[in-house]
Amino acid sequence: MRLYPNFLPAIEDEPQPSDFAVEQIDDQRGEGVIALRTFAPGDVLFRMNGIPMTEITQHTLQLAPEVHLHDPWVAGKVLHSCAPNSRLDVETQYYVAVRPIAPGDLLTMDYDETEDVLYRAFECRCGAPQCRGFIAGRKVPVAATQDALT
Repeated sequence: MRLYPNFLPAIEDEPQPSDFAVEQIDDQRGEGVIALRTFAPGDVLFRMNGIPMTEITQHTLQLAPEVHLHDPWVAGKVLHSCAPNSRLDVETQYYVAVRPIAPGDLLTMDYDETEDVLYRAFECRCGAPQCRGFIAGRKVPVAATQDALT
């Protein structure tokens, strides 16, 4: 059994159902990826899979300018946090733990680290002390994000 659909070729280090579950979190955030075991900082979590495309969708992750990987099954379900517990290395497509992750923890990443512009900007409510308040992509000027909050 795989977390990815069978029409995608299996890849080395793809997420395993023994390590992760994709579940409905709540009405605001939708689905998220939950760790089923412990990971230490520096551990490789998984390598993302998906469909290469040039357009941005709700569930793409940007690998390079105008290069996106559509993954509405796993990686596209990793939720945002301004203080994430993982990061995506876009060159290798590997998610790596940046702090300890316990069973039951949601996997999070900082969308502004990989995305120039988000498909849909949003008001952040991650609860991190350094929460930026509005997430739109790393190329969206800070003034524009502040204007969106007022």
